[in-house]
Amino acid sequence: MARLLTGGLIVAIVAALLFFLYSSSYRTRLEEQTQQISQLNAELLKLQNENEQLKAELAKVQGEQNILATQNEEMRKAIASFKATGKMPPNLPPPK
Repeated sequence: MARLLTGGLIVAIVAALLFFLYSSSYRTRLEEQTQQISQLNAELLKLQNENEQLKAELAKVQGEQNILATQNEEMRKAIASFKATGKMPPNLPPPK
């Protein structure tokens, strides 16, 4: 009976030790994953901010491109008018 009780106690101690080691490694892995998620969220936020800035810059460049295209068309019309009449058109926009 004492052997059975001693064997059961040893098995319980070994099981408790294994459970403790498993839970420690699980907690460590969980902490590492939590830290990795935090880092990835910070990087995502940074990239989203950068994306918004780039979108704003792109909109600005596209606006400038539209203005330049309009000015270019006006200049073509003015050049065509000058070639046809030999006189400078009065509504010629000043270059920027």
